Amino acid sequence: MQPNVQYQHYIPQFILRNFSHPYKPSKGKGSQKQGGSRLGKGMRKGDKVLNIVDLTSDEPQLREAPVSRCRKNIEEELSKLESRTAEILQKVKKAHEKGEPGISLNRSERNRLRKFLFIMKYRGPGFYGKYLSGDRYSYQWEDKNLLISYMAEKGFGNPRDVWLHNLRAILDLEMDAEGEWMTKLPEVMFPPDAAMFTYHVQSSYTAFCTPSEEDDEFILTDQGPRVSYLCFHEFGPISARLIIVLRSFVLPEALKDANHKIRDAREMYLEVAATQFPNPENVKSILADLPAAKAMNSYTRVTNGRLEVAPGETGKARSSDKFCFRFWPIKRRHVDIVNSIFLDNILHCKSIVFHSAPSFTRTLETYMTTGSYGFKKVGVGESRARISRQTGLKKLPVC
Repeated sequence: MQPNVQYQHYIPQFILRNFSHPYKPSKGKGSQKQGGSRLGKGMRKGDKVLNIVDLTSDEPQLREAPVSRCRKNIEEELSKLESRTAEILQKVKKAHEKGEPGISLNRSERNRLRKFLFIMKYRGPGFYGKYLSGDRYSYQWEDKNLLISYMAEKGFGNPRDVWLHNLRAILDLEMDAEGEWMTKLPEVMFPPDAAMFTYHVQSSYTAFCTPSEEDDEFILTDQGPRVSYLCFHEFGPISARLIIVLRSFVLPEALKDANHKIRDAREMYLEVAATQFPNPENVKSILADLPAAKAMNSYTRVTNGRLEVAPGETGKARSSDKFCFRFWPIKRRHVDIVNSIFLDNILHCKSIVFHSAPSFTRTLETYMTTGSYGFKKVGVGESRARISRQTGLKKLPVC
């Protein structure tokens, strides 16, 4: 099935499996065959399948698609990173399902998770389309002159080769606790993209969020988070009930802001970033009140509402450091905002994955009826389509 093929290229299978359910063939005529043969759509009873909104046609359709077992043409290094990250996220998911308040990760696990989240974005449709746009002369992005010079200096034949080289450089990167990797990385890959990776790692913190309402769920799309120097949040769904949120360091954080120097510096960064946009005084995050905070670590402690170096520690980062991440329960309003952000960015998506129909129905109804936050811009840029995505979503028989 075509939507599944597209999904397998951009979204790791272990994430898709977290959104899956066992396939149950319909009881209609001809739905069952003898000898354990395949049942409808090439799927067996009990196979892991996904509820998908197929966006490849003018009118979106609801389908079930199998979670493919095929690795396709993913590089071996990428497969290894996915496998190691799957172990980390499976540990996180199990702790959450057991009702534990949080999870402890070491520095290596935390860094691997951040690397994985960037790779998901960098191998996604945005960068994939950017670097596979043809030769150096048909490349029309703002860094064209820099890229052409870099290709000439390093002997690359086309932008795609640079992209693959960058992927390998990040996959091979050892992120030492002292941060020397930030100096070394621009020496082994296209410097603007090295700076992008460094910004991704350094400009936000990781939080795990879960809906406080039992029947609320997150959805999943193949539109990876876009790079923006005023990107307050990026999202990485782990399952329908658990999501990674990368929250920008320019947003208020109670413990850090207790130090007035840190607070003043943060506010200065926010003001500078806001000046890139019209009406900078109105640049605000619609998730500014999201109840999430930075993970606690093994080398600091909280005393009288302030962070200080823990006894026996120097305050310097070490490879043995531990980080305690809470599972932050978030209200329905915040879940709706996150899902609406996904739905508002489906113009170039091939499909949407959801876990349960009742939750997805409520998500769609909320998105279609809310008048807040400037949502429902999905129709912009669809002038050649016979029907807009927004109109198509209204017709989905999910109730």
